Formats: sequence, C-alpha cells, structure tokens
Amino acid sequence: MADKPTTKNLLPTSLTQNPSLVEKPSQDRKRKVREQVELIMATFRQVLPSNYVSQVTGPYYSVQFQAAAEQIADFQITAQEVWADRDYDFTRPAFLFQILGSMVFPDSESDGIPDIDGDLSYRTFLQRMVELLLQGATKATIKEGVELLTDADVDVIEKVIAARQTANSAWGFDDQFSFEINISEEDEDGASTWPAEDPFILSENLRMVMRALKPAHTLYDQRFLFKEAFGTLFDDSSSWEMSNYYYDDLRKWCYGAERLVGTTGATLTDRGLFSDPTRDFENIQVGALLTVLAGDNADTYRVVGLRSNSADETTLRSYTTIPTGLSGTASVSGGVVSDTSQNWALAVEGEQITFLIGLNAGVYRLKTVLGSNGGAVGYATGPGTQVRLSQSILQIERRMPKVATSQSYEVTVDRLGVQIPYVVTGEDASSFFYV
Repeated sequence: MADKPTTKNLLPTSLTQNPSLVEKPSQDRKRKVREQVELIMATFRQVLPSNYVSQVTGPYYSVQFQAAAEQIADFQITAQEVWADRDYDFTRPAFLFQILGSMVFPDSESDGIPDIDGDLSYRTFLQRMVELLLQGATKATIKEGVELLTDADVDVIEKVIAARQTANSAWGFDDQFSFEINISEEDEDGASTWPAEDPFILSENLRMVMRALKPAHTLYDQRFLFKEAFGTLFDDSSSWEMSNYYYDDLRKWCYGAERLVGTTGATLTDRGLFSDPTRDFENIQVGALLTVLAGDNADTYRVVGLRSNSADETTLRSYTTIPTGLSGTASVSGGVVSDTSQNWALAVEGEQITFLIGLNAGVYRLKTVLGSNGGAVGYATGPGTQVRLSQSILQIERRMPKVATSQSYEVTVDRLGVQIPYVVTGEDASSFFYV
C-alpha cells in the first residue's frame, strides 16, 4: 500500500516565506537581503586562512557559502519583518490590510479597496471601520463612516422618518427602506465647493464603506449639494506692512543647527512615542537619530515619523492650559483642537495644553490659531475656536525599555550647515544690527 502523501515539508526548503502574505517581495526587501548577504560574506572571509581568501565569488567554497549566506540573510530579514508586524501601530500596510482590511471589506478581491492617501491615515481608517462595524448598522455609524472619507458636512436622511415630520412630503411609506447621504462644503465666502479633490474617488470609497456599514435590505442615494451665494467681491481697505532692517540682516545668517537638545523628554505609554511639549520638532526629518543621554532608556533610536497628538478623538475631553489657565472641553482631529466656547487667541507663545482623560491624555504644545483672524499662538488677533498643535512627538523605529519622564536627549537636524553653539553672556548684541 502506497504511503499517504503529506503536505508538510520534513526538511527546510529554499522557498521564500513572506510573513506579510504578499505574493512578490518588494524591492526594499530584496535590497535589505542583499546588504545582509554582503555583511555575512565579509565576516566569512575574515575568519578564513589566507590561502582560502577570495574577494570575489568564484571558488567552489565561496559559492557554497554564498548560497548559505543568502538563506541566512533571508531568514534574518524575515524575522525582523515579523517583529515589526507585531501590532497594528507599526505593521506594514500590505500585511495590515490583509488581516484587518479583509475583515471589513471581504469582497475586496472583486470590488477593490478604498483609495485613502497616507499610511497613517489608512491605518486609522481601518481601525475606525472595525469600531463602527461593532456598533451596528445605525444612522449614527453610517454618518461617521462617511465622515472618515471627507471633512465636509454630512447629512443622513431616513426618508420615511422625514416624511412623518414634514407635511406634504414627497416621500412616503414606499421609501421605508431607503435613505439619502448629502455631502456639502462651503468656502470662506459661503459659496459651495466640491467636498474633495476628486469626487469620483470619494463616491467610489463611499460605495465600499456603505457596502460594509449599511443594513443589507436598504438602498441609498448619494448627492453633492451646492447652493448659490454672493460673498465679498472686493475689499477697499488698505494696509502697510513694515519690517526693521536689522531683522533682514539677521536672516542673512545661513548656518543651521546640528541638533536639538532638551531635558524634558518623555517616553509615552506605548514606548514607541517620545514627547517634549517644550519643543517643536517640525524640522526633524524621518531618519534622524534620537539619543537619550541617561536613564533606563539611554540609547540611540531612529525617527520614523512626527505626530501632533496621540490619536483623533471626537468625544469632548476636559483640558487646562499653562501659563494662561484656559480650560474647557475639546475634541481633537488631525492635530487640531476644537472648542466652540474658547478663544484660543488668548493663549501666549509656548502655551501648553493638558488633556486630563481620553486617548490624548497628556501634555501638548499649541502652535497656530486657525480661522480668518488666526496666526501663531500669542500673535493672533482672533477670535478662533480651533488651534493646531505643534509636532512635539517623535515616533521611533523600536520601542524604548520603559516609560519615563524628564529625560535628557538630543536629536539630529537636517539643515544646510552646522554651527557649534557658542555661549556668550553679559554682552549687548544690539550693536551688530546697526549700520
């Protein structure tokens, strides 16, 4: 009797095992494997006797070890990718969509996937879609699902309910299984504009989101609403903007800073984020090196991104600020804090906001007051009910060992030049700016 065939390999094979389930390895992966092979071969040549050393892959022994090095390198790079894929905050987009996205959009192979710009935006979109699915197919979840795709005003109308509330309505009992999704946006003058750069992409994304969220027995109509409006045609006021000549002289100094230093760095709860609300890391580039100088986290880490806040949160959360002492409840979206009862123009330069509870519990630095009379915090005339946060959080490639505060650190800056700091005290520098 013939042995029953088995589907399990008893011996290791040379087939590439990609943990992200992507059919073809990326060019970046191939490059990393090749670099690792070269490092292994260099080490191999160093330990061989002088009569065996060859700088090229030609002799039989070097060909044999080249093959072994390629397998070892492939295994090492694979292990690194598996480690990077251990949670949703750092998982590669291809892997994240096939695990999380396939649950939300099971028909993606035939219907396609939503077109969302940005890796972090796509992650937030998928995670939020899972939350909405768990909340059930309601009017509120449908409205929030559409708002994930656009910042415009979204109105969901259940036709049969609207018919009961409006006399002589054109809708009736026949419309009990249908609803409307109306999307509208206005510019500063109150005139209607398109709610997206490409309304066709928005409509296609909405179709896939509705397929996941809406009740199966319902139909919907999606409309872009426009209205005519007459804004201000011209402004007859005039103004002068003057500047001092010594400011222009100062701007001619073209050297840059080699690094930023601080003593109030904090490692946040997930240990993958490093915050300093006294600094604005806007000029820190991806790939910069963050060095914690002392403590349990003393080491060098590579920066992979910048953040203004920990997460978007539509729920109003209590806050206070220093040194001005503003307080209230606010929501956070896209790094913008919104409080309709607050005038952020009252804040001063360097103002810090502290959220007491919620996803963004912690301290952040205020940067810009938004609105027609907005500007830099401390210089805006206001009023303004929205304020943008500074990018005072660094996202690092690997997690730090412990959560900690008051850490001394330095982070490299990519600038045109380098100027070594030179401290001068007790000198009047105003004479440098006069002719």
